[in-house]
Amino acid sequence: MQPRPRPTAPLLRAAGLLATALLATTLLLTGCSADRPAASSAADTEPWPGQTASDRVGAPGLEALRTKFRFYAQDPCWSADPAAVFPRCGRFTTEIRNALPQVRQDAPAAAAQADLVGKALDDFAAQGCQADPGTLAEGDASVCGPAFRAVQETVQGMATAAGAGT
Repeated sequence: MQPRPRPTAPLLRAAGLLATALLATTLLLTGCSADRPAASSAADTEPWPGQTASDRVGAPGLEALRTKFRFYAQDPCWSADPAAVFPRCGRFTTEIRNALPQVRQDAPAAAAQADLVGKALDDFAAQGCQADPGTLAEGDASVCGPAFRAVQETVQGMATAAGAGT
């Protein structure tokens, strides 16, 4: 009985290239689906019909919104003394304002409360209390404290209306 000849290096290389090509083709074809468009243009940043922005990252919109509120509740701007914290809450107020469209879309029961939050944020800014994220507000604490308390209370009410249970 003669020993079997061992495959040569070129044969092994060809088999490796074939396996790599098959794997790449399989991955490419699995990524294509008739249910969703391929990610290839600027229009892909828009949700598909019947879908929220949160759905695209894998979380149902309302649950993602509730998670946001649980994170916001950890921020000192959520409930600390408004006269003391308002100067450092520019990022907080910006994030809350940016969340209002998602609240209106994903938690319709909280839409009226979102309107109250928007009004409280507008009043806070109109009184010269709003700071850009990363900067300190220079408003008068006797004016800005109560204005920021209104922001805190309406945001907390919005979270409750959305079912965040913070």
